[in-house]
Amino acid sequence: MDKSSFLMVERGNPYERGDVIPLTKPITVLGRKGQNFAPDISFDNIFVSRRHAALLYRNGQFFIKDLNSKHGTFVNLQRLAPHDEIPLQHGDTIVLAGDLIVLSFSILSMDETMDMTPLIKQLAAIEAAGGLRLNPFKQELSYGGKVYAFSDKEYKCLEVLVNHQGQFVPKEELKIYVWPERCYETDTVPDVSSEELNALIYRVRKKTRDLLNIESIRGKGYILQKHADGASMIQKT
Repeated sequence: MDKSSFLMVERGNPYERGDVIPLTKPITVLGRKGQNFAPDISFDNIFVSRRHAALLYRNGQFFIKDLNSKHGTFVNLQRLAPHDEIPLQHGDTIVLAGDLIVLSFSILSMDETMDMTPLIKQLAAIEAAGGLRLNPFKQELSYGGKVYAFSDKEYKCLEVLVNHQGQFVPKEELKIYVWPERCYETDTVPDVSSEELNALIYRVRKKTRDLLNIESIRGKGYILQKHADGASMIQKT
């Protein structure tokens, strides 16, 4: 299956939050445009060097290299030494010039990229509204500086409930979304036991109990509600 590598912008003019920058070259230079030079990916910030950093593709993997930038290149909060390079992993956070430019490196299949595109744009609206932020790439939920990490199935479960906030979500809908690998025929409900589903809901509740309330409705499904104090403000676009 073909893979698509790209950067997702979290902060960095002239891009908007949630913009996706495909990585299609063996060498991609990040920097600031000058009269006689234009990097492959250009940011409008005086603290970004003309040739700040480069993404290098070798032997099926991307690396990032600092090009002796003045204000530094950081990967997961660790600053690279000048001209140093390290391999990139899916979900790594790249920061240029302190925290003025923030990017996320992602590797997804082409199908996954298509599926994620609406969610990428949704991140910006949710964050701007001061609400919870779902990150589909890192499978995280963040609010007020606190980050909650989830397994693949925990995140899928939470995603369905968040996207239907205040609405009844049948158990069957959760099973179909969370366990698609068990759907052997079209329009069938996966063979998932009540114990498996209950255990999954328990884990999600335990991780989000200070923000969210997941109510069981007559054993038929669930409703996710924000707490009465408004701490878990979720907004949909």
